[in-house]
Amino acid sequence: MEYSICSWTFGNAAIDKVMRFVKKTGYDAIEIQASQAIQYSKLITRLSKELDLKVSGLTGDADWPNEHKDLANRNHLERNKAIEYFKKQIQATSLIQGKYLVVCPSAVGKSAQMGQGSEDWNWAIDSVCQLSKMADQVGIELIIEPLNRYESCIVNTADDARRFVKEINHPKVKTLIDTYHMNIEEVDMVSPVQKVIDILSIVHVADSNRRSLGRGQIAFAPFFTELQRLKFKGTIVVECSAPGADPFLAEKDNMDWIYTYAEESLAFLKKSFEDN
Repeated sequence: MEYSICSWTFGNAAIDKVMRFVKKTGYDAIEIQASQAIQYSKLITRLSKELDLKVSGLTGDADWPNEHKDLANRNHLERNKAIEYFKKQIQATSLIQGKYLVVCPSAVGKSAQMGQGSEDWNWAIDSVCQLSKMADQVGIELIIEPLNRYESCIVNTADDARRFVKEINHPKVKTLIDTYHMNIEEVDMVSPVQKVIDILSIVHVADSNRRSLGRGQIAFAPFFTELQRLKFKGTIVVECSAPGADPFLAEKDNMDWIYTYAEESLAFLKKSFEDN
């Protein structure tokens, strides 16, 4: 099992400071925000080697209302811009030797569809199909992320993710599940694991209030037990955030909390998996 944490959770902190903290805390790897990877690829590559800290992958940059980052945009010109931007993110993933790029088929923060019926879904399918060709060429995975209905409007559940990945039908397109979003959308914490285990590459974890594991209401034991029973060997990525408003921005009024949450979550994971 590999333990990682998302650099997005640290807000505007300098990436070198974040990487040094992540290594010191005891994580095996870090998931880098795509915009940081594009801007600081040389620095990240150097620090990864210097610190002996793996880059597990990239968190895709697809924030709404930036229409040119939306893979399901009804405007084909904007959608093509999004495809080209995601190609840059794929290239950045390869440059810093990440294994995957997390992809939200519809932009994060876009909670209402633009088209009718299955139009938005089909636009996203077409976009990811185009991206899968480049991902295959450079040897990285595209990880489809289900988000809760208040943050995205196409892929919200494990069932949605499975249908999306199976429709793409490409070996480099996989999925993830995220305990925070599962807590909102799923009926339990076990059946989603069973539904996607054959295409599950990474797992994002945060508690019900998006704070560190153990500070909310999620019962993690059954979830972790099922991952172990089904022999999940991928990466577990901590993606909690400091308390405060605006779920789409990591930067909060008191960012000191995130360092505590990072330490607590890693300790929780190690106790859950390594003590069993």
